[in-house]
Amino acid sequence: MPITRQALVASAAAVLAACSTRPSLAPRPLTLAPSLADSVRSESVARGATLHTIVNLAKPWRAYVLDVDMRCHELQAVKGAGTAVGRLTTAQLLQSIPASRRPLAAVNADFFLFAPPGVPTNAHVEAGTVISGPDNRPVFWRSTDGAIGFDTLRVTGSLTAAGRTVSLTAWNRPAPRTNGVADARWGVPLDSVVRKRFWRLDPVSAARPGSGALSLRGRYRVRTPRAQDTLVFGDTLALHLAPQEKAPTDGEELTIDVHLVSRSAPDRRFRDVVGGRPMLVTDSSIAKDVDTEGAASFRDLNPRTLLGFDRQGKRVWLVVVDGRQQGYSMGMTLRQEAELMLALGATRAMNLDGGGSSALDVRTASGTTRTVNKPSDAGGERAVANALAVLQRCR
Repeated sequence: MPITRQALVASAAAVLAACSTRPSLAPRPLTLAPSLADSVRSESVARGATLHTIVNLAKPWRAYVLDVDMRCHELQAVKGAGTAVGRLTTAQLLQSIPASRRPLAAVNADFFLFAPPGVPTNAHVEAGTVISGPDNRPVFWRSTDGAIGFDTLRVTGSLTAAGRTVSLTAWNRPAPRTNGVADARWGVPLDSVVRKRFWRLDPVSAARPGSGALSLRGRYRVRTPRAQDTLVFGDTLALHLAPQEKAPTDGEELTIDVHLVSRSAPDRRFRDVVGGRPMLVTDSSIAKDVDTEGAASFRDLNPRTLLGFDRQGKRVWLVVVDGRQQGYSMGMTLRQEAELMLALGATRAMNLDGGGSSALDVRTASGTTRTVNKPSDAGGERAVANALAVLQRCR
């Protein structure tokens, strides 16, 4: 069939229309009220990504804002290893992403434990794999269809054996007096208290994906654990049960069925998840938790890392505020963070880990990374549990 002139014109128009919607290489301008900022300096770091340096001389504080157009980018959770344990700097986590994925920048993400070192305090899901399970705090999520949002997560599931069913509420978050499982992604020896009520499960049939957001299903045979079974390897599981639950018997076969689900939308399918606390902005209003979360020292002036986006999830702000540096930048309170996010245009925003963990790293054209802010730890960047990275999609 010959190509008509009208078809050529229509095709050219479609290409031009597509190009016209691409974000510019020029920096996106940012204007803030004089009461908030004495100066704003903006530089383009990629198509659709602008780095703003905001200075308030009176407080004083300095904030570094990566302003990202999501038409040209996506967000990814990064642990830097296949297990929950372990710490790396934000720069190292950014460098761990293959160059083929075109990593642009990263900020530190969740709060974490020092013992065992680097275990996130909330859920970490990376590329659809559960590394650590949830607590009851908020998380940032990215779904398999590219949508983003904030929510809280929970584990729902069951152990089914002959004549009984036990509800399971933990996955890769073993704790005393809970029913749940840990797989090899947990990567941490079970706590001595948990070990009083745990059993090794050897696979009888391969675990298979479920119909929920993230699921683990399979049939297993119970085995009385040996000393080395406190660390889970391969396809085995560690089953831990609360004291009131009946103990399984050695050699017994049972079915495990667990799911990581959103509390607000149980059918949502997650691809990446990182935790934080508290929510700063919800529905364009300052969240009430900014004045009640944690101790007064936590709510007071500190270095900060925060994440926010607009109502459609089309524009994202990754922000790091320097602090604990007299005469240069003292940091922000939780309420000041919320006020800044509203001024930027965020309708939803969440606080991430701060203090010496706060870092914003950007990958340069040569493939190296530069730390944009001035971390408060004397030795530079602190090793952290995980990061939230920005990947480029536009050329």
